[in-house]
Amino acid sequence: MAIRTGDPEFARKLNRALILELIRKKDQISRADITKELKLSKVTVSSIVNELIQEKLISEIGEGVSNSRGGRKPILISLNNTHKYVIGVDIGTTNTVLAIGNLKGVLIKIKRIKTVKNRSVNNIVNQVTSHIPKIIEESKVNNDEILALGMSVAGTVIKQKGLISFSPDFNWKNVQISKIFQEIMKLSTVADNCTRVMTLGEIWFGKAKKMKNIFYVNIGYGIGSAMVINGRIYNEHSEFGHSFLTTKKILCSCGNYGCVEALTSGHAIERQANEIFKDKKKEWITAQGVAEMAQNGNEKAIKIYNEIGRYLGRAISVIASTFNPEMIIIGGGVALAGDLLLNPIKKEFNIHVIEDIKRNTKLELSALGLDAAVYGAVALALNEYVFKQEIISY
Repeated sequence: MAIRTGDPEFARKLNRALILELIRKKDQISRADITKELKLSKVTVSSIVNELIQEKLISEIGEGVSNSRGGRKPILISLNNTHKYVIGVDIGTTNTVLAIGNLKGVLIKIKRIKTVKNRSVNNIVNQVTSHIPKIIEESKVNNDEILALGMSVAGTVIKQKGLISFSPDFNWKNVQISKIFQEIMKLSTVADNCTRVMTLGEIWFGKAKKMKNIFYVNIGYGIGSAMVINGRIYNEHSEFGHSFLTTKKILCSCGNYGCVEALTSGHAIERQANEIFKDKKKEWITAQGVAEMAQNGNEKAIKIYNEIGRYLGRAISVIASTFNPEMIIIGGGVALAGDLLLNPIKKEFNIHVIEDIKRNTKLELSALGLDAAVYGAVALALNEYVFKQEIISY
């Protein structure tokens, strides 16, 4: 971290962000321990802590344990989980999920709605902005207690600009999504790509806590991916799904043949299933339907998932050998198939990686399921507007 010398205002903002982040990570801590851990003066810590208490961002929660020499018991402080909140929104092609979370990221209210069929920018914006006041009312939170709005959106998103440069799922181009919502809702707004947001959710609430290097694979109708390097989400767009995997002439949505997405996505499962089963009722067989068939012992359905897992395990082994992350997390709707998908992935992965990587890289399914993105959207708003991660990482 580069420090701006001779800039007292920046130093104060940095110290404030560091104190808030430490309180978040420790859950409860005394002023003395903040002073010791951050190597700040007692005067600086006391001044900032008092300021944060006045703003109702933190509160005193009671006495801690005195040290071995006795003396007064320290007063512990913690994030205030009853006065300040953020909103998280996950805009999906089928469903949109809204949630209100407190400063600890606990979701106090969650609301699922069917995404409008005509997914134009105006229609989506109108739908979401009409439901935000409803969830605020239902949660019994005051409007002036809402600090910010975090959004998860599919596509190429430039978070720093609040810009969706292209979203194939919605056919949107150059949409200033953060500005639009900020102007309508009068709330500070941050938006990011759905897979990066899901990854953030996993870091805050899932299996990736305390992990420094992670690769996240989001398997839905397509394939999304995100990386965490040295504890920070890599903000460049990751296209693992469009990596070349086989010479088989299987067309991908990107226009190339043999991509990971063409072979391992929800679309790939459905394509195979509908070719194999040729449903007499002419009803489209979904990836969920194939999973249910496999779980009920249908050998052809099991074979589809074995093949999907085999290809995905092979592709992931390349990532592991190149990047050597501590954990690879598989999320998204297709991952709800559980061991049906994970077991063949692990089997193929173990064939193609060396012992050291096999031993040190954990392969896990997401702990958050379909709510990963809305959890992540809440964390995104908190990161950006409460804990000021961009200042800490300056």
